Amino acid sequence: MKLTSSVDSKTRFSIGFLVLDLFVIGLVMGCSNSGHDYAFGSIQSFPTPEPILETDFLTYDDVITGFSIKYPSEWQLAQSIDKSVTFIAPREGASDIFPAGLAIMSKEVPVNLSLSLITQIQLTTLKNLYPDINISESSDMLFAGYPAHKIIFTATDNTNHLRKAMQIWFKEDSRSFLMTYKAGVESFPKYLSTLEIMLNSFYIVGNSSNLT
Repeated sequence: MKLTSSVDSKTRFSIGFLVLDLFVIGLVMGCSNSGHDYAFGSIQSFPTPEPILETDFLTYDDVITGFSIKYPSEWQLAQSIDKSVTFIAPREGASDIFPAGLAIMSKEVPVNLSLSLITQIQLTTLKNLYPDINISESSDMLFAGYPAHKIIFTATDNTNHLRKAMQIWFKEDSRSFLMTYKAGVESFPKYLSTLEIMLNSFYIVGNSSNLT
């Protein structure tokens, strides 16, 4: 397992594209009634290469935030001081300085904060931050047994590169979670089968409804 306190300059994930502003202001921070199967819903229609075998996955247990997720053994694991964690795919070549990856953030929020308000603020913030944003999908769903919202979009990030991203956010009691998968537009479909395994393995530690 590769564990680092930050992502090196050659494999950085471009955190600015994760839209962390909602966490800063303290507001914001699957799909199956029987657990966390089929988390990707309609995006399974994207063409993907042969998926990584589940036997090639490691388990990451976040004892501070309280969740568990599986990730490919060859992906880099990076933890940040804001308690977020990022799983970064191997670079596809020397010129691939912004590899694909999945970032997970959690934030304490008011118990009475609704998912619909979180969604409204998140979408508004995205549109304000990225004038060229093109949202191809925006839908309610279930993730790990919780009501959630998923969007898929393209936008030019803070490095002036066009990227494609998927974000899923949901709220569990007084905690909200934001998950962001981001990649180059062309490579975005490549890791969807891997991401499906990762997100279907996610569960909140201590919540028996999510344990299998």
